[in-house]
Amino acid sequence: MFGRKKKNKEEKKELSVKMQTIPDVFYGGKDPEIYHTHDLEKPIKKDGKEVHPKKKISKLKKDSGPKKKIVIVSSSVVFVLVVVAISWYYLAQYNKAKQQIEDKTTQAPDIIEEIPSVPDIVELPKVPTSTIEVVTSTEDSLDIVTSSPSLEATFLEFPPLLLLDTTDLDGDSLTDIEEELFSTDSGTWDTDEDGYFDGQEIFNLYNPKGFAPVKLIDSGLVQEYINPLGYRIYYPLSWQAGNVDPKELQVLFSSISGDYVEVRVFEKKPRQTFIQWFGQNTEGQFFNDLKGFTNRFEQKGWYRRDSLVAYFDSDRYMYVIVYHPKDRAPVAYRHVVQMMYQGFRIQKTDIELPDQELFPGVEVDTTTTSDVIVDEEDTQFTTNTEF
Repeated sequence: MFGRKKKNKEEKKELSVKMQTIPDVFYGGKDPEIYHTHDLEKPIKKDGKEVHPKKKISKLKKDSGPKKKIVIVSSSVVFVLVVVAISWYYLAQYNKAKQQIEDKTTQAPDIIEEIPSVPDIVELPKVPTSTIEVVTSTEDSLDIVTSSPSLEATFLEFPPLLLLDTTDLDGDSLTDIEEELFSTDSGTWDTDEDGYFDGQEIFNLYNPKGFAPVKLIDSGLVQEYINPLGYRIYYPLSWQAGNVDPKELQVLFSSISGDYVEVRVFEKKPRQTFIQWFGQNTEGQFFNDLKGFTNRFEQKGWYRRDSLVAYFDSDRYMYVIVYHPKDRAPVAYRHVVQMMYQGFRIQKTDIELPDQELFPGVEVDTTTTSDVIVDEEDTQFTTNTEF
């Protein structure tokens, strides 16, 4: 036993011998501690003393501090700017979409406008001739319909279609106002007792007060107007004639009541027909309201079916006769207008009115009773009228 203890003491002696060897850390064992930073802080044994290594301050850490702050601040600023830009973009898109929706909701609905009538006294651009639809045709009238408005600078005002006359007590085709104008008896249908209605004689340009064959122009009831362009027309003696322009292209024949008849002259285009002119210059008028006729001086023309408008044309001019009543009530001077267009002539003519023939079987009596006997062979009736 004692010998064993002695051996251990000798082994301890041998181990206490100082030997210089390479530290294990330099051999890179299983887990080389050279790569661990905490080893640098461990004390090193030198000559049996522990020596603490000096800590080296990394220049990289010292230098990277301010730069790191700059990078962080810059990144933050860029991030904020990006967020602001994205927010602004989407906000702008939202406002734009919202505005479009509001515009659609507040936008007024489309209004279907009727073709307005052409404003009064307005120069309008010329356009090609409007299309005219031919419906039917007869010897006296052509039913041609046109709804074309006035498309030229020509301005014409037309009265509405009026078919009702003022009072006519004796039923002689003259209103009581016209009877006063021509000094005939409003209580007798045949003032001169020649067998013809007073209105019939006025229409055919004969004197209703004088026994046949006295003509109206010789009766002192009317006078003739001669225009510088050559046309001629009869008008009542008590009416006033006056030109609107120096060339007398527009002339008015006015009554004391305010009613008047207008005669207008328009220059036609070369080879322009009456239908073409009518379609371009008569706003609101329809060709199927017109009837063709030949007047007492064999002048061909057209008149509206209420006899308030008449047209005549030559190779160069268009002549329009329009009656303008004071009121749009019953018409007072319809038969005067008929007399005027029956006596209208574009120029002086050699055509003379034939003498008025005596009504067959008329016997003149100076009493207030007039017996009108009509041959049965001619009319198959006998009239005995007592006033």
